[in-house]
Amino acid sequence: MGRPVFLGKSYVNWCERCNVPLIGDSCDVHGKEGVFRLNVTPPGDLRFAFEGDLELIKEVFRRHFGVDVGRVLDGKVVLLNKLPSEDDAYEIIVDGYVFGYIRFDPIELEWKASLRVEGATALWKLYGKRMKKWVIVDRGAVEPIRSGANLLAVGVVEAEPSIREGDDVILISEDGEVIARGIAKKDYEALIRKERGTGVKPKRQRTVRYREGRKATIEDVLRANRTALEGKVKESREFMRRVAEKHRQLPIAVAFSGGKDSLAVLGLALEEFGEGFTVFFNDTGIEFPETIEHVEELRKELEPRGIRFVVADAKDAFWRALYVFSPPGRDYRWCCKVTKLGPITLAIKENYPNGVLMFVGQRKYESIKRFKQPRVWRNEWVPNEVGASPIFHWRALEVWLYILSRKLPYNPLYERGFDRIGCFLCPSASLAEFERLKREKPELWERWRGALEHWRRRLDLPEEWITYGFWRWKRLSRGENAVARRLGVEIPEERSWEPVRVRITGDEGGYSVEFNTVLNKKRLLQVAPILGEVSVEGDVVWAGDVEFLTGTRVARAPNEGEAVSAYHLVKRAYECVGCGVCVGKCPEDALSIDPLSRKIVVNWDRCTHCRECMEVCPLLKIKNPEEGSQL
Repeated sequence: MGRPVFLGKSYVNWCERCNVPLIGDSCDVHGKEGVFRLNVTPPGDLRFAFEGDLELIKEVFRRHFGVDVGRVLDGKVVLLNKLPSEDDAYEIIVDGYVFGYIRFDPIELEWKASLRVEGATALWKLYGKRMKKWVIVDRGAVEPIRSGANLLAVGVVEAEPSIREGDDVILISEDGEVIARGIAKKDYEALIRKERGTGVKPKRQRTVRYREGRKATIEDVLRANRTALEGKVKESREFMRRVAEKHRQLPIAVAFSGGKDSLAVLGLALEEFGEGFTVFFNDTGIEFPETIEHVEELRKELEPRGIRFVVADAKDAFWRALYVFSPPGRDYRWCCKVTKLGPITLAIKENYPNGVLMFVGQRKYESIKRFKQPRVWRNEWVPNEVGASPIFHWRALEVWLYILSRKLPYNPLYERGFDRIGCFLCPSASLAEFERLKREKPELWERWRGALEHWRRRLDLPEEWITYGFWRWKRLSRGENAVARRLGVEIPEERSWEPVRVRITGDEGGYSVEFNTVLNKKRLLQVAPILGEVSVEGDVVWAGDVEFLTGTRVARAPNEGEAVSAYHLVKRAYECVGCGVCVGKCPEDALSIDPLSRKIVVNWDRCTHCRECMEVCPLLKIKNPEEGSQL
């Protein structure tokens, strides 16, 4: 999941009288009266729970505790706070307290539920012993448990029969008060038999703030937060104005992905500039159909208002590249370069040859890398673009408040429980998100699963490589290695796939470069100028100081560095997927993509042999996994 962003203690203010969250320290309806602070787990990037989220929560709690939590949550404002975890996990917040948690188990591949004391109190008041997973404890054990002691089986008065070892359970006093939650260390039979040893290990909770709040709606939230929200909007618009003035020689564009953050930036741009700017959409070829439809609907609405739309279209580049690179990974993010950097650099070069100011929906709460990045920057991969983030300091809750306050049409996938909108097969997605994909969009999952199955067989890997998402790493992380051990499956620590392979050996005359494939003269001549001046003598092609013996598998180079360059040239010639990254980077416009072969070709008259294209080719230079993820 990556390192969580930690910006100090996290909290959300809550208006007790409105029963809604506040993004400021005061309510527009009741002032500071009844406003209190609720501490939440960092980074505290809270968001609203949508219909699909609530359905999932109800399903998971019903399966574990046997009751309908809708009686507590329905008609209330419910927030979700994503937690650092092995996979996906969320805090559930309602009535100004943390109700409980849902967590996706990467071993059992299912969601698990647990309650805080407040949530357990709410459910116990409603259902009592009709719930599952409760233990009634002896009066003499109550205070020791509250002080942190384990519950010994001898202290169990009664227990619910479905309890199994490892279950989340709630502990109830004989007076009917919820005193703690914990993990069962014995199953029901052992608890009732009062076997020696720990029966339940309580989880300490220092403070309990249970309350029953009134019904509330999104309109109530907007009413209570109007002043604070408009303050955020004002600061962001002033930022956009300052940046646009500083770079007034550049045309203005908004990078729109189809997600909530870029939608907020688009809304701000419409408020600040009105018209005369461009919406820039990158169609990676692996977008959700709903995202494509959403963008098209916006285009139809905004183009008559003087807003231009530009689409950087990767077409089928991902699917072609897949059979060259093997599946992408969190540590092997070739997909961003092929489907984003390439098409984007080409589109910017074509539409904004003198540069562009691109406003993007980037927020510091999303990742450590985003947190450390400045609010205005230049991307080394797209040198003629200045990027700027108006909502850099916004939390997800503020983004949603803005969208809802302006009634901006948002991607319908959010309502169905999708937390992040992007490429449907992104290796950064969690197992929980892929389980949702299987359920909500089975046709997309089956297409991706078929591609993974091709690679599973080619690499001779077990079924678990797909089932448990090990494909999301080229080199397994420590956590994934641990999961493999727990499952008892053999997964290679690192997978390797190199279609063009080479053996370089040195001798007195220089270096011999022996390939696993025959050197094709026609194709080699299309790229040879990259290495230097080209001359041809029969089947021998000279590129700079490198001698290629076409029709054979051999090249000769004067030193090791040029031998490696010869290998890289052949690799690029044969494995090129036409992503266009090098085309956009070339300072002399000497590169282009052949429309038939979808591979690069070099203009001999323009190429100056600077080799800058060698430095950006994804085949050779997959460096930072985050490169290209946000432009």
